[in-house]
Amino acid sequence: MKNETKSLITPGTSLIYPYFNTVGKLCSVLYKDGEFIRVEMSPTEVVDDSMKYFGTSLRGGIEGGKAVMGDIHMTPVMVNERLDMYLFPSKSPSSSNCVWFQLSNILIFLPIDKSNTKVILHDGTVFRVDCSYSVFHSKYQRACMLKNGVTTRVMQMSFKVERNSKTYFIRRNDKHGDFEVTED
Repeated sequence: MKNETKSLITPGTSLIYPYFNTVGKLCSVLYKDGEFIRVEMSPTEVVDDSMKYFGTSLRGGIEGGKAVMGDIHMTPVMVNERLDMYLFPSKSPSSSNCVWFQLSNILIFLPIDKSNTKVILHDGTVFRVDCSYSVFHSKYQRACMLKNGVTTRVMQMSFKVERNSKTYFIRRNDKHGDFEVTED
């Protein structure tokens, strides 16, 4: 297992789970590109730092998710729309038992028993998660809804943009002290 001080979430990051180091500090393990990487940051710090790298934050991602989906509990977040990076938590992000999953790297998930779910990734790796199938399914669906909501909004905006071949000149009107726009 590799050890790093910091690590960003990339498209190859499938999940982030908590662990406590030798002095009891909450840290993270990322399963990234088929490797386990230990990071001296909590899972929420890893998510927040990664989102800040792309110009937002965990708080902004939660607020943005709620703006798209309504006021739901344990909102999934978009780390980066262009890179198809959407994360959802298995439990409350403030819980030291929370595992973050990247939506695009999950192939399928199956119930094991009442309180455990088997998550199979696209690379064939299997993880057993301390989360009931119905709860995991609900969180997965919310992440899909967020992705679809964002994609729909982006598509709607791109179709509304009309091409304008005119050229305009913006200048200050000294008589009135404000600006005017005229065709150039």
